[in-house]
Amino acid sequence: MSNMPLARQTNCVFVFAYVVVLWLASAATAERPNILVIVADDLGYADIGVHGGTLVPTPNIDALAAAGIRCTSGYVSCPYCSPTRAGFLTGRYQTRFGHEFNPHIGDETKLGLPLEEKTIADHLKAAGYATSLVGKWHQGFSAAHHPQSRGFDEFFGFLVGGHNFILHKEAEPGFGSAYSHDMIYRGREVQTLDGYTTDLFTDEAINFIDRQEAKPWFLYLAHHAVHTPLEIVDKHKSRIPAEVTDASRRGYLSLMLGLDDAIGRVTSHLKKTGQDKNTLVFFFSDNGGSGHKPYLAYNTAINKPLRGYKGQTLEGGIRVPFFVSWPGRIPAGNLYEQPMIALDVLPTALAAAEAQMPGDLDGVNLLPHLLEEVGDSPHKSLFWRFGPQKAVRRGQWKLVDWRDFDAKKNSGWQLYDVAKDAGEEHDLAALQPQLVNQLRQEWDEWNARNVAPLWHGSATEDPTAPIAPAKKK
Repeated sequence: MSNMPLARQTNCVFVFAYVVVLWLASAATAERPNILVIVADDLGYADIGVHGGTLVPTPNIDALAAAGIRCTSGYVSCPYCSPTRAGFLTGRYQTRFGHEFNPHIGDETKLGLPLEEKTIADHLKAAGYATSLVGKWHQGFSAAHHPQSRGFDEFFGFLVGGHNFILHKEAEPGFGSAYSHDMIYRGREVQTLDGYTTDLFTDEAINFIDRQEAKPWFLYLAHHAVHTPLEIVDKHKSRIPAEVTDASRRGYLSLMLGLDDAIGRVTSHLKKTGQDKNTLVFFFSDNGGSGHKPYLAYNTAINKPLRGYKGQTLEGGIRVPFFVSWPGRIPAGNLYEQPMIALDVLPTALAAAEAQMPGDLDGVNLLPHLLEEVGDSPHKSLFWRFGPQKAVRRGQWKLVDWRDFDAKKNSGWQLYDVAKDAGEEHDLAALQPQLVNQLRQEWDEWNARNVAPLWHGSATEDPTAPIAPAKKK
């Protein structure tokens, strides 16, 4: 190089430095994991194989649990669809910002995840991630509330809370429609499609993964299985045990087979393309199974040994199947028994992505806990408020005031040692009055930082709704 003209030497130095910078940037990007969040809808705690389900096999869900850590005290922040998702998306208790109930009919400029709230997609997009939502949104219907206005580069799915599974090529509303938005969208455009939505969403998820080469990616795969309607696709009929004769239960099992197949297709594709070891995966249900017959969204789900169902702050409504996998980083096949919550997904994902962490989160970064770098519980206490229902869990103890659907009244405060009594059969409140008062005070202090609901749930869908929804304009 000494015989080279000075100008050429200088150019070579600049070129070399530029190449080094690009290589370092590429290496830094490669170290940041892809992030996949798979959310099931109304999944019964006891219906999957890893939790003792035997009616139909769920080998892919079970394999996902075995590939990482199964959180045996994994919770969601609400026993209902949209509020739970609002909590997960923001890392904050949704009662902090008034998203306490499902958004139904009313002023669409105000219905949905409040616009001042930042989502996990907002944060990861700012950190250089490609972002996509596939499946159920349920966070508002207006243009400003649309997923592509909330941090997602891409969206394929539906905006409301439920949809048919078996589609035909017609732009018609889906399940239980009272909305103009109850259709399948690509971006902001209505699609005319046929097929099985669980398969269509899985196809879209794999397509998104395959198109990401320049950036790490974040995919929120929000399946609406096993929510009603309990439709049976032809290819599943022979896989449902003949001894199951109840039509609703057969429909539920068909949807669960489809969900398990879908998870298997995605995880197999990650392995096939070599991305599995650089993908942090979360799997959970948005609430417990809906197994109470008079309930509109009844889907025959079984939550045993937990007591209660979707819509209740009993364990069956808020403790859910919850797995975290990151091959090569998180040990496989372990159990994590400390209480944790879906609010923790956002800070955990941001920590893994080396993204800037907001300062107002209720969730915490789980990685030091899952990797056994720290031994204490991620949370001193966890809290719930859903209309008149309340709950707080601190360590082994849970104080709960739940809604009895049949009696149409609340239980009053009850105390359970849920580490020993997950079925909440033995109320210890009378034996532990001091502890009851402590937990009540702790819940009151937490609740003082919440706000009033911005809207109220439908009395026909939400058994806890204290006020009927606003009428459609």
